[in-house]
Amino acid sequence: MEENSKSNVTFNIYGGNNQILPNATEAVQNFYGDQFADQKLHSEGESTDAPNEDEQRLAIYINKVKSLRGYISLLTACKKAKEVGEVVATMCQNEEAIDADLIAKKDFIHLLLPFLTNVKTGKGVDNLRLYINNAWDARKKAIRQSNR
Repeated sequence: MEENSKSNVTFNIYGGNNQILPNATEAVQNFYGDQFADQKLHSEGESTDAPNEDEQRLAIYINKVKSLRGYISLLTACKKAKEVGEVVATMCQNEEAIDADLIAKKDFIHLLLPFLTNVKTGKGVDNLRLYINNAWDARKKAIRQSNR
């Protein structure tokens, strides 16, 4: 006895020439070329590079690769410890795994140091902790006032 199993298929059609064959028993679509996917990913701003070791350590707290790369670019653009504090406050506000206790810890601040290439002075853990806490306190105050 032959068992017939039905599977659910969803077709998402985005322009182009389309053939809808409701009685077809089989459909095959062949894609040729080895560079289209790479070009498409680069045009959408996605990187095909694997995250390096420093990025992987920070990725423990940030699930989305796109968000992770955004935060890393913001941290890299920072020139002052105060700007780093603002970026970390944004991370704390937007990411579930990052909370007020974590952002003040020495280990978390050490995770940020490889990305602070443009911060010339004030890269000590205590100084960064001060600016991070100040930025987070100001952010919490602004959130409370906007909820009134």
